[in-house]
Amino acid sequence: MEKRELHEAEASRFHVIDKRKFVNPDAVDINSVPDVTPRYPSYVEELMTKMKETERQFQEKKKQIDEEIGRVRARLETDFKQRIDEECRKLALPFLEVLDNLERAVGASVKNASAEHLREGVEMTANLFRAKLKAIEVEAIPVLSLPFDPNLAQAVGMVPVGDASQDGMVVEELQTGYTMRGQLLRPAQVRVGQA
Repeated sequence: MEKRELHEAEASRFHVIDKRKFVNPDAVDINSVPDVTPRYPSYVEELMTKMKETERQFQEKKKQIDEEIGRVRARLETDFKQRIDEECRKLALPFLEVLDNLERAVGASVKNASAEHLREGVEMTANLFRAKLKAIEVEAIPVLSLPFDPNLAQAVGMVPVGDASQDGMVVEELQTGYTMRGQLLRPAQVRVGQA
């Protein structure tokens, strides 16, 4: 009976052979890296691809717009500064004519000693004008006894000099030149020494 029971037990038992690699530990390659990327349905993968492409395009457009805004801002700031400087030059130019007339009057009163009070008043006015011009960054160009610089002065004549060291030097300043914020506002009119 034992034999019969054993045979019945074996017959009731059936065997399944599983050929999947992860079930058979001997068939798994230890050195291989398992694929752990999540898998999505194909329509989800398509949507994810479209979303990545849209995001890339968005970042490109954003970068282009940021660069364009930077260029426009720089151009506007430059234009604005140029307009301000041009208006300041237009404002300062009439002051120079008045100052020239006052300086001529001071020069004339020095020759005539009887007009001492006139000279003092005109001198004070000229000093006031110089201070106002300096407040808007208009400064006189020093040229006397310096080498002639055509960028800062305009030669209106030559003066013969006996000293060779005075050759090419400014020996007389007829009209003062001025700069405003480092830019030439009006060149000086000078006479240059010639050996």
